[in-house]
Amino acid sequence: MVETPPAWVLLKRARERIYTLPPDFPGFRARLGLCLDGVWYVGAVEAEGFAPKTLGLFGEAGAIAEKELGSLLGHRRPAPFEEGEGRYPMRLFAEGPLGTGIALEDPFRSRIWVKEGRLALIERHLPEGSFRIHLETWREVGERLLPHRFLLVHRDPRGHLLKVERFRDEYAQVGPYWLPVEREVVVEGEGLGVLVLRLEEVEVKG
Repeated sequence: MVETPPAWVLLKRARERIYTLPPDFPGFRARLGLCLDGVWYVGAVEAEGFAPKTLGLFGEAGAIAEKELGSLLGHRRPAPFEEGEGRYPMRLFAEGPLGTGIALEDPFRSRIWVKEGRLALIERHLPEGSFRIHLETWREVGERLLPHRFLLVHRDPRGHLLKVERFRDEYAQVGPYWLPVEREVVVEGEGLGVLVLRLEEVEVKG
């Protein structure tokens, strides 16, 4: 029988398997295409480090593109585990098909499941409601992992389902870095929404 490591060690190992960019990442430039419900908008993006700025996309299209790019880059920003989730007391509370459940005593009352050394599910609670991220598949890049397909489930404060977002992220190696080149989001809410973000001719800044 394999003994389960303590909660802190288990979560730290899983977090440190995820690919991150270095702190001095210079940023990149690329051509940018954004498809919103079947309509394509074309422009460009320049990212200074982890801060993207779109060019040639205006209004809602520009704001949505910057939000998605900001999320893609923000989740690749490095941060010591001890300064993030590792700051809080945590305990093991479940073992089952989803893996090992870890409960954090953080402001979001987080619950995180780790399965086979990988994050499987993340649950957080906010004043406006809660969300669960179901991490379904990963891309292996050397010894590290990048999230490939995942679901984001939103609920209101009473636990009623608000919407479900299905994400698919694709990456490519550009120089020494693995960078996002496509994101597809399908949103099930009051209606059905589809977003595709695509980057081409990606160049790392010198």
